[in-house]
Amino acid sequence: MAQSLNQAAAKRYAPNGMKDIIENIAKGHNFKTFLAADSWNRKQSSRWVINTTLDDLDWVSRNYKFPKKTVSNKRVVDIDFPNGWKIRFKESLKTGSGRQPDAKTTAMQEKGSAFIFSVALKRNTPWKSENHLATDEVVMKGLRKLYPDVDDDWISNYWKQHKTILREFGNGGARKFDHSGSGSFMQFITGVIKKNFGVSKKDNWNPADIWMIKGSKDAMISLIEKTVYGSKDSQTIEQLNAVLRGLYKERKIVGISLKKVSGKEAKWEEYNLEQLTLDEISDYKYNDVDLECNLSSDMTQDTKVQLRGGGNKGFNFQIKANTSTEFSGLKWESTQVGATGARGGKAQVDQVVKLLKDNSQDFEKASKQYPQSLGAFQEKERPYKLMFTRVNKKVETKCHNSSEFATNISNLFLSKPHVANTKLMQLTFLDQLLKITNSDKYTEFWTDMVFLSIKKGDRFGPFGKLY
Repeated sequence: MAQSLNQAAAKRYAPNGMKDIIENIAKGHNFKTFLAADSWNRKQSSRWVINTTLDDLDWVSRNYKFPKKTVSNKRVVDIDFPNGWKIRFKESLKTGSGRQPDAKTTAMQEKGSAFIFSVALKRNTPWKSENHLATDEVVMKGLRKLYPDVDDDWISNYWKQHKTILREFGNGGARKFDHSGSGSFMQFITGVIKKNFGVSKKDNWNPADIWMIKGSKDAMISLIEKTVYGSKDSQTIEQLNAVLRGLYKERKIVGISLKKVSGKEAKWEEYNLEQLTLDEISDYKYNDVDLECNLSSDMTQDTKVQLRGGGNKGFNFQIKANTSTEFSGLKWESTQVGATGARGGKAQVDQVVKLLKDNSQDFEKASKQYPQSLGAFQEKERPYKLMFTRVNKKVETKCHNSSEFATNISNLFLSKPHVANTKLMQLTFLDQLLKITNSDKYTEFWTDMVFLSIKKGDRFGPFGKLY
């Protein structure tokens, strides 16, 4: 039974007698999720199942004075209406929303992973199936304390993840998993990186979302403190990385970067456990680089880069604004080919600027340095048209000439000035990039971009990626 009908579709699908019920429900509450079964037989003898979030379920229970109960490890509210029709509101499965989770939801998802991994390593036996995990009442009760709205999609994700974690770290005894909060290892290491080495965002050094710790956390912190504290001038981030590599190899501290699983099984890949070799670097040298910056009348908000021809599967980059609703700087985000559901990560903006500068090219990262209105663009239209002409020789722009480009950008400034501003930033980046005419240096630029985005190399801390 598929759950695909929103409130409007459910009302159309409902038989007479049920239509008014659905309409009144829709008026009484703004549901975060409302997905009714599309194969219900529309008979009074059968309940119509409607999936909702836990918050929605709480409202239904309060409003209709019917209690929540648990059926097959899912909380439900069954309502029998006076006219004989029956509905079951059920704790949400897949929302179908497709929206990216906010920071609060992401944190709950990460804490859920940490909890499941801890239980899995302690029992050292995998749950046989997703349903086996979903019907483990003790575990699900603990999981819901951390992630109240966990749905089947994420239970499936946790099940895939835990099998890989058991394969990599099973039979090694119980571990603690650290995520965040006062006194956490995450708080400690974030402070060290910022205070001692000037890295304001921890993920620009190590993208670990959780830390697996064996033994005493305080003992691990004390060991690291001996490395990084003392004469600040004599301590380098490479020394810290060396200590953490040793602890990682001993399985005492393992940073784990969590990505939603994109396939049937969760993959595991380790980064920065050894210094990069020439052969390994060669695997990330791409001979084929395809660039697309749509500047047509229906231009997209991004620029696409495809890197192929290296020793691995290749990478795609998406270059776009940090936000799609207002003026902002750019971000460069990679995805490894074959893992479309798990982005590699973002390249730190200042490092991208530095890469260009190392190749004698300048790029201004601030959006305010580019036209933010039609009038401002018209004042600089000629140099931007010349820039387009240069870029158009090597980039797929879906635009025939500079006059068409200027018209399209001008029209965009009238409706979405922040998008027009972003496209001019992208065009400028490509113009500076393509001035790197030495083929070896151009190839090296993109190798470095991949390493910056996936946090691979001697400057980054060791971690494992679960995706």
